[in-house]
Amino acid sequence: MTTTDKFFADIQRVIKHERADNGGRYDGARACSRIADLFASNNRDVADLARSIADYWLNTYVLAAGDTASEPSEANSVRLIAFQAFLDGEATGYDALSEDDWETLRDFVDDEADTMDLDRLQTMMSLVLEHGAL
Repeated sequence: MTTTDKFFADIQRVIKHERADNGGRYDGARACSRIADLFASNNRDVADLARSIADYWLNTYVLAAGDTASEPSEANSVRLIAFQAFLDGEATGYDALSEDDWETLRDFVDDEADTMDLDRLQTMMSLVLEHGAL
């Protein structure tokens, strides 16, 4: 099981617990906030970068959707999994990311570059370049 597969399973688990822990009432915004926190905690080695990405996802895609009752949508889940693939340096899995997403990732990585492992930084910047955001 890859990191992204595990993260997808974790997203589903958060959704299930959100519903079960609240007497069957589902709060999509709260579930997505928990998922964003999970994303950040799963990537402690790049904690500030992961928190920036999680906040970007939450604010740009989930809360901006308006109807948070059905969030995370499949598209937003897939998008966050693509962000996880990026942090993992995977070669594929980025179809859900837009040009704006890649430019935002570029900016976030640039902001955190001085605190990152050089090999990881190089991998991330190579992915950004490969997707036309440099």
